Amino acid sequence: MTEDSRAAGAPNSGASASILAPPRVRIRGLTKRYGGILANDGVDLEIPRGGIHAIVGENGAGKTTLMRALYGLVEPDSGVIELDGVPVRIATPAQAIARGIGMVHQRFELVEQLSALENLALGDLPHRGLMFDRNAAVVRAREIAAQLGTTMDWDRLVAHLTVGARQRLEIMRLLYRDADILIFDEPTSVLTPQEADDLFGVLRRMAGQGKTIIFITHKLREVFAIAEQVTVMRRGRVVASLPTKGSDPQRLATLIVGEQFASPVRATTIPPGKPVLEVDRLSICDDLGNLTLRQASFSIHAGEIVGLAGIEGSGQRELVEALVGLRRPVTGTINLRGRPVVTASVWERRKRGVAYISEDRDAEGACLPASLAENIFSIERDNPTLARGGRLNLAAIARFARSILSRFDVRGGGPQSPARALSGGNLQRLVLGREMQRTPTLLIAAHPTRGVDVRGITFIHQQLAESRAGGAAMLLISEELGELIELSDRLLVIFEGRITANLAAGEATPERLGLLMTGAA
Repeated sequence: MTEDSRAAGAPNSGASASILAPPRVRIRGLTKRYGGILANDGVDLEIPRGGIHAIVGENGAGKTTLMRALYGLVEPDSGVIELDGVPVRIATPAQAIARGIGMVHQRFELVEQLSALENLALGDLPHRGLMFDRNAAVVRAREIAAQLGTTMDWDRLVAHLTVGARQRLEIMRLLYRDADILIFDEPTSVLTPQEADDLFGVLRRMAGQGKTIIFITHKLREVFAIAEQVTVMRRGRVVASLPTKGSDPQRLATLIVGEQFASPVRATTIPPGKPVLEVDRLSICDDLGNLTLRQASFSIHAGEIVGLAGIEGSGQRELVEALVGLRRPVTGTINLRGRPVVTASVWERRKRGVAYISEDRDAEGACLPASLAENIFSIERDNPTLARGGRLNLAAIARFARSILSRFDVRGGGPQSPARALSGGNLQRLVLGREMQRTPTLLIAAHPTRGVDVRGITFIHQQLAESRAGGAAMLLISEELGELIELSDRLLVIFEGRITANLAAGEATPERLGLLMTGAA
């Protein structure tokens, strides 16, 4: 890192502090291997006190491994970590927390059988005598929620929370412990734009109070919206550290991937084919019996991408689960190519050509303890080249898995590697490859680019466009309004469980969608 880079990364607050003060965090020569994979290769990094420092890079670049070492989850093979100029050994998360370091992970670290409040206070329970002081915990919980500008049903079990609510709870757990160095690994990946803006306000206030914020993200606009300094990692090394002021997203994207590339050009609009999916007056309840989708009616045709825009919790999740067979509707019909499927099982729908990219790739999209080959084979069990008469052709399954891993550029493991060994973006590529290795009849894609790097987003967009050109009907759910507008032929808007708008792509703008999503139009 150059002297100019270090100077540019100095925090805006605390200007009276000596410029000779050591950085809050300094990492020197940190190396970490996983077998033959070099995750971190002699990393040097300096982060000053009281600012927001972004770390960007492709999936598998080593960002999360580096931060896990700082948080005590990974023991480096070599290298030194310093806090305020003092070398320290951080062997466990407990030691990290004791030193004021907290981390919100990509993959949730929550106990689903406990309530939101119990998860918040777990490990640091307020008490009155020998008893848990629930009232004190509730007061603190509400204070933190108010800081974030959000709300939480504190008595609800985590198992019944939406993905977005779980992520917000993870963030609030960190604030509950008053961390001084706060590491955020893709914290906005499941937040609405308004929630993300609220979070950024909280982070700015904390940085102004002298806290050190480390922010891992794939969203380059977030880097320029919130960070003063950005470090770029590629293949386990730091390749650049520079101030965001004076830089731009294109330069950063080039540093991340090591080359310039153009976004895919959308194929010329063609008339859609016959109806593939027809939904009529569909109403659905959530796990608690609350009606979350009301009288929804729409259709999707062959060769058509229909985007679904809405604030999280508006009924999208229940709709998707009903379409793929995971939830039984209260009323209404679902037809696939003219045939009713509302009572069909998940497997029956899959045999009719339904593919599904889940919003929760860890818990639903993949089986983390299983191998990559097993994850891929899970929907190919009727393939006679892979299994016949109850006997598995293990060699054929491994070859089939390798072909998909190669075609979809899944890095970080081979057919026999466990899925949990992959980074979030590579796990998403695995799910994408399994679901799209042949053109589906109907693809339900829920947040397909969530937590994916810039190269991966371009690749996923290309795959979606190719499936569309091949005649697939597609329902696309995303919190990225620009992505919905770019890829969709039509856009549906859902508000409080009702489909309130059906727009041609040319009629949609982020501003109009935002008004419709919030009921202001």
